[in-house]
Amino acid sequence: MKITKRLEKIANLVEEGKRVIDIGTDHGLVPLYLAKNNISKDILATDISAKSLKKLEDKIDKNLENIIRTKVCNGLNGIDIKENQIAVIAGMGAITIIEILTQNIEKVRKLDYVICEGNIGNEKLRKFLNENDFYIDKDFLIKDGRKHYDIIRFRNGKDRKLSLGEIYFGKFIYHEKNPLVMKRIDQIYKKNIRFKENIEKFSKDKEGLDLINERLEAIREVRNHEN
Repeated sequence: MKITKRLEKIANLVEEGKRVIDIGTDHGLVPLYLAKNNISKDILATDISAKSLKKLEDKIDKNLENIIRTKVCNGLNGIDIKENQIAVIAGMGAITIIEILTQNIEKVRKLDYVICEGNIGNEKLRKFLNENDFYIDKDFLIKDGRKHYDIIRFRNGKDRKLSLGEIYFGKFIYHEKNPLVMKRIDQIYKKNIRFKENIEKFSKDKEGLDLINERLEAIREVRNHEN
């Protein structure tokens, strides 16, 4: 079956033979892909919406009914973690992902690893992981259509302290030269310079200005490293 580049990159981080929990599965494209490609034989697809799960359940035929199970729940609530099990959390904001992790953080630590794709605010997710003793072993940027996506895989375990540039643009930015990242940084820089000028002229939003200045500082760190 064909899926988007984003979902394929996520699915390809799942090692063959792992038990999988797909949190916030929506239409269930990742579970279907993993099952049909014999990557996993034990998949639990969850969502807070029974209506969304019904769309997946309608696609589960006799060949898949012993592989894919569904459960209406919020995050990992009501789920017992098994050996050789991982989780996928994709297609939602970093704040929502952090809330899911925080609600059941001890369960998260029992998983072999977690694959996340946050569609906004991934610097917050990296900071949370770094401050709560989770080790990032995969962290990369892709472009699918017109949108950019950060994909992060992490597991329980203490990591080194990440710099501000690594928090914003990826743990491996200084080791894996990705032209896509540098192009994105240039776009973010120009956009935030405009934001800063407008706030300084027309607003008293100091908190917003502080966030922009932090983002610009992260960009300066990366550019200085490149030079």
